[in-house]
Amino acid sequence: MKFEFEKLGLLDEATLELADLTLICGENNTGKTYATYAVYGFLRSWRQLLQSVLVPEIEKSANTKGAYKFDLNEMFDGKLNDYLAKMGQKYGALLPRVFAANETFFVGAKIRVSVDVLSFAQAPFHRTIKDGPAGKVLATLSKEQDSSVLELMIADDDLVNSRFGGLGDFVADAIAEIVFFPHLPSAHISSAERTGATIFRKELDFARTRMIEALGTMHTKDLRNPFKLFEQMDAGYAWPVRDNVDFVRDLENIDKQTSPLAASNPELLQAFDAIIGGSYKVIKDQGLVYQPKGSGKPRFSMNESSSCIRALLDVGFYLRCKAKQGDVFIIDEPELNLHPRNQRAFARLVARMVNAGVRVFITTHSDYLIKEFNTLIMLAQNTVHTKKMQQTHGYADEELLNPQRVRLYMTGTELKAASEKGKRATRINTLKPATIYPDRGIEVTTFDTTIEEMNAIQSEILYGGDL
Repeated sequence: MKFEFEKLGLLDEATLELADLTLICGENNTGKTYATYAVYGFLRSWRQLLQSVLVPEIEKSANTKGAYKFDLNEMFDGKLNDYLAKMGQKYGALLPRVFAANETFFVGAKIRVSVDVLSFAQAPFHRTIKDGPAGKVLATLSKEQDSSVLELMIADDDLVNSRFGGLGDFVADAIAEIVFFPHLPSAHISSAERTGATIFRKELDFARTRMIEALGTMHTKDLRNPFKLFEQMDAGYAWPVRDNVDFVRDLENIDKQTSPLAASNPELLQAFDAIIGGSYKVIKDQGLVYQPKGSGKPRFSMNESSSCIRALLDVGFYLRCKAKQGDVFIIDEPELNLHPRNQRAFARLVARMVNAGVRVFITTHSDYLIKEFNTLIMLAQNTVHTKKMQQTHGYADEELLNPQRVRLYMTGTELKAASEKGKRATRINTLKPATIYPDRGIEVTTFDTTIEEMNAIQSEILYGGDL
C-alpha cells in the first residue's frame, strides 16, 4: 500500500510505501509524526470514506438495472485505485480532525492512496438484515465460493428502507469486507503520549469531556441530530492520542480476552514479559497492577511502577487481547523510557510480530533499535557463518528479518526540479528511502553522521593534544 503526501504539515512532498516492517527516522520537527498520524487516520476511517463514495453508485446501479447483483470484478478490476483516489480526496477534508488542528493548517494538503493489484476474498460470504435480533430476515447478501458476484435478496424493500435508511450502506459494508479489507487492514496505535495516558487514564475521561464540550457548543436545532453531536465530539484531540487513551482506559474490561495472535503465537507474550520482567494483571479490589517475575515479589500499581512498565502497558495488552494477523501496529518512538538492552529486545519482539503476520510501523530516534534490526537482517542470510553466529548469540529463527520485507525512510530535504522553464529548483522536505543491504543491514545517515561526529570529537580530545 502506497501513500503519497503533498503539503502535509512539515512534509512538502513524500511517498511512503508500507512494508511488513516500516521505519521512519529523522531529526525532531521534520515530519515523522505527520506521516504516521496521516496513515493511521486513513486506516481508521477508510470504511466511512468508502461508504461515502460507494453508496450513491450502488443505489444508482440498483435503480437503473432493476436488479440487485453486483459483479465485483466488473466494478473494481483496474479501477480499485480510482476508488482509493476518491477516498483520499475526501480524507483530505478530515485532516484537521485527525490532527485536532486548525483547518487553515492543511489548506492544499493532498493524500493519494494506491495498491498494486486487485485481490478480494474468494471465500463464500453471507450476511443478513433482521427485523430485530430474533425477528424475520428482511434482506440477505451472499457470494458463492470463488465467485465475483455479490447478490442482494430483499424480502420487504419498503420495510428495509424505513428501518435501516436504505440498502446502500448494507451493500457497501459487504464490499468493504470482501474487496477492500485485504488491502486496508485494521490499525492499532501506541502514540508517544502513551506513558502519560497510563498514569492519568482514570482521570482522562475523553468520552464524557467530549460530550460536555459538544453539547455546550451545539445549536439547539442540532441537539436532536446524533451525527452532529459525534462530529462535535471529534474536536479537541488528535485521533491517535484520543484512541490511545480510550484503549488504555478500557484495559480492565478486555483483560480476559485472548487475541488471535496470542492464541497462535504464545511465545510472543513470553518475549514481551521478558522485556518488562513480569506481567500485567487485573486483580479484584486492586485493579490493574504490575507483577514482577518471581515468588513473593510485591505488586505495583501503574503509579508505583517504572516508566518502562507504563510505556509498554498498551503494547502488552494489544498483544495479549486484541492483535490478529493482518493488523497494522503503529508505535511512535518505542524506545521511550527503555534501556538500550530492552530496546534491542523490543526490536526482536517486533521481528517476531512481523513473522507472525502483523505489519509494524515505527518512528524512532534509536540507533540501538536500528542496529538490532540490522543484526536480524544480517543473520537472515542463512550462511554457515551466520547460522553459527545465530546459535552463539541465542537468536531464534522467528526473530530473523528478510530485508525484502523491510523499508526505512529518513526525513530530510532534496532538490526538486522546476516545474516550468525559467523557474528555479526548490528544496523540499520529504521522506527518503534508505538502502538496505542483506549483508550489512540498513544505512541510516541521520544517525551515522551524528555518531561519526561524536567519535571524531572524542578522538581529537584523546589524541589531538601535545604528547
